[in-house]
Amino acid sequence: MSVFEAESWFIAEGKDKEHGIEMRRWLLWVKEHRELFPEWKSVRYFDLHAAGDDSGRKMILWEYDSFTAYENYKTRRKDYEGPYKEYKENDPYYKGLFIHSRMKVEYWKNLERDLWIE
Repeated sequence: MSVFEAESWFIAEGKDKEHGIEMRRWLLWVKEHRELFPEWKSVRYFDLHAAGDDSGRKMILWEYDSFTAYENYKTRRKDYEGPYKEYKENDPYYKGLFIHSRMKVEYWKNLERDLWIE
């Protein structure tokens, strides 16, 4: 059963343009190094609209086959060694572009997947 990791944030003040550039750079880097992320079934990037105070919140949604797959990935990548060092260098999270105090990380387990309309 799939699990989803949702990480959301607001962009640091005055960093909109740089954030957009760095997010594209990171997504392209990940796409070019897909072999480093076999546990990721999918990765999706969103912008929250029409949500009052939360309007403008950005979100990345990772899909994993299971919570075990999620844990395996996080364990392998935990110290950012080897090829994951380059991953960290490309990750916008470490570039002062997010308001870290307003970040949220949630884990969602899918329900009734056989009835999803895709």
